[in-house]
Amino acid sequence: MKAGRRRQHSWFRRRSDTFTESSGSRRQLINGLAPFVVPILVIATWEIAARLGGGNDILLPPPSQVFVALIELIRTGTLFDDITASMMRVAAGYALAVIVAVPIGLVMGYSVVFDRLLTTTVDGLRPIPASAWIPISIILMGIGDRPAIFLVFIGTVWSVILNTSHGVKNVPKHLVWAAQTMGASQGAIFMKVIFPASLPAIFTGLRIAVGIAFTNVIVAELIAVRSGLGYLITEARMLVRTDRVIAGMVAIGAVGFALDVLVRFVMKRMLRWQKGLVTE
Repeated sequence: MKAGRRRQHSWFRRRSDTFTESSGSRRQLINGLAPFVVPILVIATWEIAARLGGGNDILLPPPSQVFVALIELIRTGTLFDDITASMMRVAAGYALAVIVAVPIGLVMGYSVVFDRLLTTTVDGLRPIPASAWIPISIILMGIGDRPAIFLVFIGTVWSVILNTSHGVKNVPKHLVWAAQTMGASQGAIFMKVIFPASLPAIFTGLRIAVGIAFTNVIVAELIAVRSGLGYLITEARMLVRTDRVIAGMVAIGAVGFALDVLVRFVMKRMLRWQKGLVTE
């Protein structure tokens, strides 16, 4: 009798484990497919509407025609040339912004005197959109890479300054007090306590700045540059190639997404000791 009960209990336990494993597998499958549901529905609806609506394919082509245009841009090498041109400008302006902004943000967060000296200037220039700088950048620098790099710089430098300053100001005081109790110098406290503790906020600013940088370079290429993804869209518009316009927009979204993934990867690698905070 007892042996029968043990076998019955073992059978129920195996069934329960199997059900739990299958439920976990289904949940993982659903979580993996969930991000693709909305894009697939949008593309399918767009394709059906374009095919059945009887509209002008030149003005609003279906996704299948956009895909053909995208493959054509890839095959001819035009897309990769324009992506390379845009990325070079983003890299130059972004690197310049980081080199300038991080030290300024560290000083503003660490020193009350410098914070009072620079806050008014930063808060006064920060609300000016990058597009408002286009006329003066063209007047001073002409048409080419320099105004685009400048727009990337002027659009990204503020977010890095503010996040860096905020990170320094919000370092937990007990960390500084503990270092002072152990006899650490001011330089050692800054380099080994304040700077590492402010890195999550700094990387948050850098991640925000990447998106702004890519947006600004596209704006610059629409007006002041004769190469890049922005110029690709402008040229396609003048030729009434809406399929190429949308293909360029798809490429912009893909490159921007890849840049964000890259920054998040670097954040996770650099801030592994910050588990449960910004790296999750």
